[in-house]
Amino acid sequence: MSADDALPSDPLPSDALPSGPLPSADRRPPMSDGRFRALIAVAVAVAVVAIVIGGRATQTGSQDPARTPDIVERLIPGAGDEVLQQFEVGIDLAPGYEGALTINGVAIPTGELRIVRAQNEVHFQPGEGKVITELLAGPNCAVATVWKSALGRGADDQTFRWCFEAA
Repeated sequence: MSADDALPSDPLPSDALPSGPLPSADRRPPMSDGRFRALIAVAVAVAVVAIVIGGRATQTGSQDPARTPDIVERLIPGAGDEVLQQFEVGIDLAPGYEGALTINGVAIPTGELRIVRAQNEVHFQPGEGKVITELLAGPNCAVATVWKSALGRGADDQTFRWCFEAA
Protein backbone atom coordinates (compact mmCIF):
# COMPACT_ATOMS: atom_id res chain seq x y z
CA MET A 1 0.00 0.00 0.00
CA SER A 2 1.45 3.34 -0.99
CA ALA A 3 1.01 6.77 0.60
CA ASP A 4 -1.35 7.75 -2.21
CA ASP A 5 -3.67 4.83 -1.41
CA ALA A 6 -4.08 5.84 2.26
CA LEU A 7 -5.74 9.21 1.54
CA PRO A 8 -8.35 9.65 -1.17
CA SER A 9 -7.45 12.38 -3.59
CA ASP A 10 -11.02 13.17 -4.55
CA PRO A 11 -13.17 15.14 -2.13
CA LEU A 12 -16.33 13.50 -0.79
CA PRO A 13 -19.37 13.98 -2.93
CA SER A 14 -21.78 16.66 -1.64
CA ASP A 15 -24.55 14.14 -1.06
CA ALA A 16 -22.32 12.31 1.46
CA LEU A 17 -22.24 15.34 3.86
CA PRO A 18 -25.10 15.70 6.33
CA SER A 19 -27.39 18.68 5.82
CA GLY A 20 -28.27 21.09 8.65
CA PRO A 21 -26.31 21.76 11.85
CA LEU A 22 -23.88 19.13 12.99
CA PRO A 23 -24.86 17.35 16.21
CA SER A 24 -22.89 18.50 19.25
CA ALA A 25 -21.97 16.29 22.17
CA ASP A 26 -22.79 19.02 24.75
CA ARG A 27 -25.95 20.43 23.14
CA ARG A 28 -28.85 20.48 25.60
CA PRO A 29 -32.50 20.12 24.74
CA PRO A 30 -34.43 23.43 24.78
CA MET A 31 -35.88 24.57 28.14
CA SER A 32 -39.57 23.87 28.65
CA ASP A 33 -41.96 26.82 29.04
CA GLY A 34 -42.72 25.84 32.64
CA ARG A 35 -39.07 25.72 33.61
CA PHE A 36 -38.40 29.06 31.85
CA ARG A 37 -41.29 30.75 33.70
CA ALA A 38 -40.08 29.36 37.04
CA LEU A 39 -36.59 30.69 36.33
CA ILE A 40 -37.98 34.17 35.50
CA ALA A 41 -40.13 34.15 38.68
CA VAL A 42 -37.08 33.30 40.82
CA ALA A 43 -35.01 36.05 39.14
CA VAL A 44 -37.77 38.63 39.77
CA ALA A 45 -38.09 37.54 43.41
CA VAL A 46 -34.32 37.86 43.93
CA ALA A 47 -34.39 41.34 42.35
CA VAL A 48 -37.24 42.47 44.64
CA VAL A 49 -35.42 41.17 47.74
CA ALA A 50 -32.22 42.95 46.64
CA ILE A 51 -34.11 46.24 46.17
CA VAL A 52 -35.75 45.96 49.61
CA ILE A 53 -32.46 45.16 51.33
CA GLY A 54 -30.73 47.98 49.47
CA GLY A 55 -33.47 50.42 50.42
CA ARG A 56 -33.24 49.51 54.10
CA ALA A 57 -29.45 49.77 54.07
CA THR A 58 -29.54 53.24 52.52
CA GLN A 59 -29.47 56.08 55.03
CA THR A 60 -31.28 59.22 54.03
CA GLY A 61 -30.81 60.76 57.44
CA SER A 62 -29.01 59.49 60.48
CA GLN A 63 -31.53 60.49 63.10
CA ASP A 64 -34.18 57.99 64.03
CA PRO A 65 -37.55 59.64 63.20
CA ALA A 66 -39.21 57.71 66.02
CA ARG A 67 -36.92 59.46 68.53
CA THR A 68 -37.10 62.95 67.02
CA PRO A 69 -39.86 65.27 68.28
CA ASP A 70 -42.27 66.61 65.66
CA ILE A 71 -40.79 70.08 66.05
CA VAL A 72 -37.34 68.85 64.91
CA GLU A 73 -37.14 68.45 61.14
CA ARG A 74 -33.40 67.76 60.87
CA LEU A 75 -30.28 67.51 63.01
CA ILE A 76 -26.96 68.79 61.68
CA PRO A 77 -24.92 66.59 61.83
CA GLY A 78 -27.28 63.68 62.26
CA ALA A 79 -27.19 61.60 65.40
CA GLY A 80 -24.32 59.13 65.13
CA ASP A 81 -22.72 60.85 62.11
CA GLU A 82 -18.94 61.25 61.81
CA VAL A 83 -17.80 64.74 60.82
CA LEU A 84 -14.71 66.94 60.75
CA GLN A 85 -13.84 69.06 63.80
CA GLN A 86 -14.81 72.30 61.98
CA PHE A 87 -18.21 70.96 60.93
CA GLU A 88 -21.28 73.14 61.47
CA VAL A 89 -23.72 72.01 64.17
CA GLY A 90 -27.38 72.94 63.93
CA ILE A 91 -31.01 72.08 64.01
CA ASP A 92 -33.84 72.62 61.53
CA LEU A 93 -37.12 73.25 63.33
CA ALA A 94 -40.77 73.09 62.36
CA PRO A 95 -42.42 76.41 61.43
CA GLY A 96 -43.17 78.61 64.43
CA TYR A 97 -40.21 77.49 66.56
CA GLU A 98 -36.87 79.02 67.56
CA GLY A 99 -33.92 77.55 69.38
CA ALA A 100 -30.51 77.86 70.98
CA LEU A 101 -27.57 75.44 71.08
CA THR A 102 -25.28 74.04 73.73
CA ILE A 103 -22.37 71.93 72.50
CA ASN A 104 -20.40 69.70 74.88
CA GLY A 105 -21.83 71.64 77.82
CA VAL A 106 -20.90 75.08 76.39
CA ALA A 107 -23.84 77.40 75.75
CA ILE A 108 -23.35 79.12 72.40
CA PRO A 109 -23.94 82.89 72.64
CA THR A 110 -26.72 84.20 70.39
CA GLY A 111 -24.20 86.43 68.60
CA GLU A 112 -22.23 83.36 67.46
CA LEU A 113 -25.27 81.48 66.16
CA ARG A 114 -26.32 81.68 62.55
CA ILE A 115 -30.10 81.91 62.75
CA VAL A 116 -32.14 81.51 59.58
CA ARG A 117 -35.58 82.66 60.74
CA ALA A 118 -37.32 82.09 57.39
CA GLN A 119 -36.36 78.40 57.57
CA ASN A 120 -36.47 78.00 61.37
CA GLU A 121 -32.81 76.92 61.50
CA VAL A 122 -30.17 77.52 64.16
CA HIS A 123 -26.49 76.79 63.36
CA PHE A 124 -23.08 77.16 64.96
CA GLN A 125 -19.78 76.98 63.07
CA PRO A 126 -16.75 76.41 65.34
CA GLY A 127 -13.85 78.73 64.61
CA GLU A 128 -11.17 81.09 65.84
CA GLY A 129 -12.43 83.69 68.31
CA LYS A 130 -15.58 81.71 69.16
CA VAL A 131 -16.49 79.91 72.40
CA ILE A 132 -15.66 76.63 70.63
CA THR A 133 -12.78 76.76 68.15
CA GLU A 134 -13.26 73.17 67.01
CA LEU A 135 -15.29 70.14 67.96
CA LEU A 136 -13.61 67.58 70.21
CA ALA A 137 -11.91 64.66 68.50
CA GLY A 138 -14.21 61.76 69.29
CA PRO A 139 -17.71 61.93 70.71
CA ASN A 140 -19.54 65.29 70.86
CA CYS A 141 -23.04 66.02 72.07
CA ALA A 142 -25.32 68.93 71.31
CA VAL A 143 -28.43 70.09 73.12
CA ALA A 144 -31.02 72.24 71.38
CA THR A 145 -33.33 74.26 73.58
CA VAL A 146 -36.47 74.92 71.56
CA TRP A 147 -39.50 77.15 72.13
CA LYS A 148 -42.55 78.42 70.25
CA SER A 149 -41.79 81.79 68.69
CA ALA A 150 -45.18 83.16 69.75
CA LEU A 151 -44.56 82.32 73.44
CA GLY A 152 -40.85 83.16 73.71
CA ARG A 153 -38.47 81.43 76.10
CA GLY A 154 -39.84 80.11 79.33
CA ALA A 155 -41.29 77.16 81.18
CA ASP A 156 -42.58 75.51 77.99
CA ASP A 157 -39.08 75.20 76.44
CA GLN A 158 -38.16 71.75 75.22
CA THR A 159 -34.69 70.26 74.91
CA PHE A 160 -33.41 67.74 72.45
CA ARG A 161 -30.00 66.07 72.77
CA TRP A 162 -28.01 64.18 70.10
CA CYS A 163 -24.45 62.98 69.78
CA PHE A 164 -22.03 62.51 66.89
CA GLU A 165 -18.32 61.84 66.30
CA ALA A 166 -15.70 64.31 65.12
CA ALA A 167 -12.36 63.40 63.59
